[in-house]
Amino acid sequence: MPFSKLVGNDLAKAALTRMAEQKSVPNTLLFYGPDGVGKSLFALGLAQLLMGSKHGPKLQSQSHPDLHICRPEGKSSIHPIENMRRLIDEMALPPYEAPVKVFIIHDADHMLPASSNALLKTFEEPSLDSYFILLTSALDAMLPTIVSRSRKIPFFPIPLAQIETLIKEKWDKNPEEARRIAFLSHGSLSKAQLLTHSAQLPWRAQLLELLTLELPHDYPQFQKIATELEENCAVEAPEGEDEEGGAGSILTQADAVFEEIAAWYRDLQLLKEGIAPEYLYHLDSMDRLKLALAQPLQPLEKVLDQIGKSRLALQRNVKLRNVLENFFLSLR
Repeated sequence: MPFSKLVGNDLAKAALTRMAEQKSVPNTLLFYGPDGVGKSLFALGLAQLLMGSKHGPKLQSQSHPDLHICRPEGKSSIHPIENMRRLIDEMALPPYEAPVKVFIIHDADHMLPASSNALLKTFEEPSLDSYFILLTSALDAMLPTIVSRSRKIPFFPIPLAQIETLIKEKWDKNPEEARRIAFLSHGSLSKAQLLTHSAQLPWRAQLLELLTLELPHDYPQFQKIATELEENCAVEAPEGEDEEGGAGSILTQADAVFEEIAAWYRDLQLLKEGIAPEYLYHLDSMDRLKLALAQPLQPLEKVLDQIGKSRLALQRNVKLRNVLENFFLSLR
């Protein structure tokens, strides 16, 4: 079975397998959930169930003529309406090799309203030999009419124990390293893979320095470190091993920076409340945490609100160093 080697999300496996066996797969599906949990791999697995096992090798290499993968383009990272129109034209053609065609649209929330509207009629009157699989980590950002016409399949973070086992077996790490990497991955296979190959997030050292600076007093140093951090976010995942289609991209790394920041302020709150240290995410930075705890602590709700605004700014292509500056200044 194409899902047998995939880690986590057993409910999604069961639902997709059942639909395929009963030949009741909807023509439009929407896989939603966090980045890095394997949504694109599940989409390829479903494509194999729909086309047949003999098509597996070409599907896995993404070289099958009846597999069409659409990703956002350009600095604005959107789906141009021209691409959606080409996709619609392709749907009208018969399959080349397989009994069906499968269209996988990454980051479906990056479609402009015009692009989404161009697909609506297609979703309402689908070709019987065409299947659309939309992938998103931001369901709320999608056009409601697209969501309502799609069968939604939720995806969730991978359990720590499953990631730990995968790291030991696939990437040959010892139990202690595997446990640490799994803990830091936050349920994301992509992040676990990045940590496994880099031994550390390439920008984490700079981020820890930023978290203990005092603004505006340390502003010149802040600018220097933030620029270095931004440059380190350009480090990409090893070629050919991206578990979720773009895990090493600058935008994804930048978003991961704010995951680390959220974990930092959560740790501070836990320390303030006297929670046992083993529950801390940044356990290896206890000295820095204690130093930061000596300073006035902003309410976690305010921090999370500012993190949400920062992520939105990143999606609008504001430079990471500028987003970081605005974030930290907003908490002073």
